[in-house]
Amino acid sequence: QPQPSATELRRRRAVAFWLLAVAALVWVMVALGGATRLTGSGLSIMEWAPLRGMLPPLSEAEWNRLYDPYRPIPQYELVNAGFGLDGFKRIFWLEWIHRFWGRLIGLAYAGGLAWFWLRGGIPRGLKPRLLLFLALGGAQGAIGWFMVASGFEADRTAVSPYRLVLHLGLALVLFAALLWTALDLLRPRRVLAPDEARLRPWLHAAAGLAFLTMLAGGFVAGIRAGFSFNTFPLMDGQILPDGYWQFSPAWHNMTANVLAVQFNPRLLATLTLALAG
Repeated sequence: QPQPSATELRRRRAVAFWLLAVAALVWVMVALGGATRLTGSGLSIMEWAPLRGMLPPLSEAEWNRLYDPYRPIPQYELVNAGFGLDGFKRIFWLEWIHRFWGRLIGLAYAGGLAWFWLRGGIPRGLKPRLLLFLALGGAQGAIGWFMVASGFEADRTAVSPYRLVLHLGLALVLFAALLWTALDLLRPRRVLAPDEARLRPWLHAAAGLAFLTMLAGGFVAGIRAGFSFNTFPLMDGQILPDGYWQFSPAWHNMTANVLAVQFNPRLLATLTLALAG
């Protein structure tokens, strides 16, 4: 293949650095999402207001407007009853930062895409992929609200673990896609030497196991399975704890059985480490 021109190389580097910056923002977003889960903050904002929600409450009346619909939901009545407006503010701010950061990612990506597009700076053949990433980012925002809405149901004090893992999984896919595309622009693919070609399937398998480990960790967070055992590698003196298959149908253990849900990421993480080694 002909070597790219100096202009084309500059375009590739500029787009790659922009994508790496967006990927870093997504990484922070995942960490913020984990913090909202740990603190139980995710249900504190009960409205989907993409534009109005960009500003935090600026008056006592606005704080009360947001606090009033929170008080009837099960999380308040069963977990936070009586913590008052000051307690609500403590859990509100982390969720507001999480949502604000999502908007920041959207602006950084959409603004950067428009900038490069209008200036003719997008490398050949890359526009469809970048538009797909934009659509997936919009879908991620909708899935985030779909997840939060599950926490308002009559029998819940937290969001659905299935929707939580869906939200986490798409964030990981977006992060990986942004990173992969940026590295492709900086270091275009080439014909691999035989020893490199033999290594690639192992790397793909290790990456796949790491991804499954993180999804399994989402279920640990979703049902708070991490509180069941605090020893490693044994659980209650055993490799596989009693009661691993106690639910029927069997697949239900993978997502709802506290013993199985804590065991699975332990196993997957160990396999990931072994395969990477």
